[in-house]
Amino acid sequence: MGIKNPNSTDYVHSDEPNTYNIHKALDYNQAGQPIVRTSGSSYDWSINISAGAVDGVGYIEKFGMNVDVDSNKETIWDGGGIYSYIASPETLAITSSSGTDSATGTGARTVEIQGLNSAYEVVTETLTVGGSAGTETFVRVFRARVSTAGTSGVNEGTISVTSQSTSTVLAEIGVDGTGSSAAGRGQTFMCLYTVPAGKTAYLTQWTVGAGKQNTDAVAFILARPFDGNGAWNSKDIITVSATTYSKDYKIPLQFTEKTDIEVRAYSTTNNSLVSSTFNLILIDNS
Repeated sequence: MGIKNPNSTDYVHSDEPNTYNIHKALDYNQAGQPIVRTSGSSYDWSINISAGAVDGVGYIEKFGMNVDVDSNKETIWDGGGIYSYIASPETLAITSSSGTDSATGTGARTVEIQGLNSAYEVVTETLTVGGSAGTETFVRVFRARVSTAGTSGVNEGTISVTSQSTSTVLAEIGVDGTGSSAAGRGQTFMCLYTVPAGKTAYLTQWTVGAGKQNTDAVAFILARPFDGNGAWNSKDIITVSATTYSKDYKIPLQFTEKTDIEVRAYSTTNNSLVSSTFNLILIDNS
């Protein structure tokens, strides 16, 4: 008969049948150290990640749309064409195609920019539409959203986030519809992301949709590691025709820090609307 620890509920293996072969209940990491295999709902795990309740673990969902994809590959983002990256960090400015997007206008008044600084650390800055350039420098921008607005509540024109030195449009917030039916999106639809320094990203889900009847899309998720060679590699492909397809990765794809990730697509039918979404879990390298 084994001995029970009077200060705990743990039993020596001879007292508790479930611990007879406890080594079989363990997994081992690459260093040969045991890690306990846990049971429970993955839904609970996801909720905890979303709530920021898991130390060293975060997540991001990137989603985008390109309303005019033709036979040449284009990035799935608001601006159309292949997305352009800047080589060196720059300050940014916010402009709009509508004069009602301004400091006192009925549309968008301020916009929050989310991206990475020269050290590839996450940085945000909120700027006035049509106002002066900011003071933060960005080497990557992966999201912008209307932070404050007038009576319409959204942007009334197309908002552009532009780098000051090279005049590169790094993000756009679009408008759907025309005339009285026009409605601003309120934030970017850009299906691209760069993994921050000190993080490793794991792709868990990727979705592609072709949104018009009799259209199709051939979509690629590409990655460019921060290794100096400037080469993009396709990591997966999805083909759809007037539908949406979602792929869950039982074994997530891994992306190291500072890796650029984006979705590009082409279509056999001009003026195709293509959308895409991907989800990443971000793990601290330490």
